[in-house]
Amino acid sequence: MPTPDETKPRVLELRTLLHEWGSAYYVLDAPKVSDAVYDQHYQELKSLETDFPELITADSPTQRVGDKPASGFVTVTHKVPMYSLDNAFGYEDLQKWGEKLRKQVDKDLEFVCELKIDGSATALSYEAGFLVRGATRGDGTEGEEITQNLRTIRVLPLKLLGTAPPTLEVRGEAFMPREEFERNNREREANGEKRFANPRNACAGTLRQLDAQIVAARKLNFFAYTVHYSEVESQWEALSALETWGFRVNPNRKLCRNIEEVKAFCEHWETERENLPYDTDGVVIKVNQFVDQAELGFTSKFPRWAIAFKYPPKEMATQVEAITVQVGRTGTLTPVAELTPVLISGSTVSRVTLHNQDRIEQLDVRVGDTIVVRKAGEIIPEIVQVLGDLRPENAVPYRFPSHCPECSTAVVRSDGEAATRCPNLQCPAAIRGQIAHWCSALEIDGIGDKLIAQLVGSCKVQSVADLYDLSPDFLSGLERMGKRSALKIVEQLQNSRNQPWHRVLHGLGIRHVGERVAKELARTFSSIEALGSANATSIAALYGFGEEMADGIVEWFAQPDNQQLIARLSAYGLGLTAKTESMVSRIWAGKTFVITGTLPTLSREACTELIESHGGKVTSSVSSRSHYLVAGENAGSKLTKAQELGITILDEAQLQAMVQAAFAPRSPDC
Repeated sequence: MPTPDETKPRVLELRTLLHEWGSAYYVLDAPKVSDAVYDQHYQELKSLETDFPELITADSPTQRVGDKPASGFVTVTHKVPMYSLDNAFGYEDLQKWGEKLRKQVDKDLEFVCELKIDGSATALSYEAGFLVRGATRGDGTEGEEITQNLRTIRVLPLKLLGTAPPTLEVRGEAFMPREEFERNNREREANGEKRFANPRNACAGTLRQLDAQIVAARKLNFFAYTVHYSEVESQWEALSALETWGFRVNPNRKLCRNIEEVKAFCEHWETERENLPYDTDGVVIKVNQFVDQAELGFTSKFPRWAIAFKYPPKEMATQVEAITVQVGRTGTLTPVAELTPVLISGSTVSRVTLHNQDRIEQLDVRVGDTIVVRKAGEIIPEIVQVLGDLRPENAVPYRFPSHCPECSTAVVRSDGEAATRCPNLQCPAAIRGQIAHWCSALEIDGIGDKLIAQLVGSCKVQSVADLYDLSPDFLSGLERMGKRSALKIVEQLQNSRNQPWHRVLHGLGIRHVGERVAKELARTFSSIEALGSANATSIAALYGFGEEMADGIVEWFAQPDNQQLIARLSAYGLGLTAKTESMVSRIWAGKTFVITGTLPTLSREACTELIESHGGKVTSSVSSRSHYLVAGENAGSKLTKAQELGITILDEAQLQAMVQAAFAPRSPDC
């Protein structure tokens, strides 16, 4: 029998051949050998690795599918944030976007158009040419590691071709082709399982399977769409580089010289997309040159240099069977039209929100009406039109309830507000909503709507603080709850005590305080005591905050019930204070920075992280509310505007000096 050293050259040769043949077959769609030849060599490699397991490496074609299911998913932080895109819902929106960019940079721009694949965005990390990590998009900052599942996608290279950089961050879209979607649904029906609603949901659910064998069997596909690599200077060049390294890049793309060419590309694919082997709901348009992208920057949510053009959604007619009212966690009453189920854009729509009393009156929608429904952005159902000609003779105008449907308390509507609210702080529906929101914000798994209904209905849980009094014995006595599930939930609740201050703040459910606002408040106010003692003026002064938001926060802290809630959560050990390590310095708390040009040593991302870690906020445009401009080479128009406004201008050395000064030892007072 040969030794491992004697076998190794053949193993390396087989791996090289199989990588080359696999790329030609799956990525280039140009097979070099027959399936039989590929399988023959694959089996030979597998046999050799079985005989000599010490020769197995992570990039081997035999290692795409793991043998053992994962026990769970680990949360990871993206090295480069994955931003969502703003949407253009028509050609007029697209034209306005192009004109706005043209004015901001004062020159003509090139654009890259790529079809927007209806799948799941993923982040890939490569080191020394090998895939080391893959993750879901998550919230854009953190996602779940799904490397084992992504390895099963045959078009995705485990080892990069050619000469690759030492490290590489790649972004792309995993998706389920239409043919595989239909095949998977046929198999599910044959096995008595529920059909997937649409390819997007099927892909997302597949990537979260703990067993990679299941993922492999569903045959997902992948398109890479960008790479973070300093040697490429444009999006078009990035796509070419990705192909060179062995990635599959969507061939249906175009480099456009102006917004008119962009519109022509979108118009072409509006009808042609039906002939594609995968679902697409629009076109992603990006400014081509990276230097222009850097100049345009970001809003608080989106990059200014990219937009998703969404095709007009498909519309269907259906009937309103009833109008019901839901009560949310803040007591807001939301009317909902219950519909005769209708299939739109791949999923069944049976309900659509009517938002508020004003919207109902504006539409004059009534029970029995025939309405036209579409999906806004092909996701959220909305009513487009009420077909009055088809209205039944006995249809009467809808009367908005004067009392809460949950607790019968008289509802209120403040002047200037569209929302109607139940003022009862003990309303069961509001409590259920608060519990659900808390569990979501603090990532407490296992407490779903049905369990929440039981907990609130039993009167055992009347606030989020009551969750921390729950015992395994009590939980195991509830419907569909065994001892094991009960122990798991208690463990999840215990773990939630270690969640950071900004998550706890988000979980409190203060009006207008979403995830982004909670992070900003937590950076500025180091504890709940500091935030609770702040006045509305100091809160409203924060960048992007307003008087209404500030007043809502102050009013929340003034409520005695909320003061009691804070005291209980503090007693239970919840994180109501920023951790010491994150409070190394607050020298830039409440200060707003703009970065422009190329800095000597810091990348834009590193500079942003430095500023935010010391309490500052980075925005993309200069305004009278900016405090500092950090300027490098080729600073451009932002420098001129900052000088005109009298804003303090720093170079990288001055920025670093401010940080060092914050830590410099001070002489004792004499």
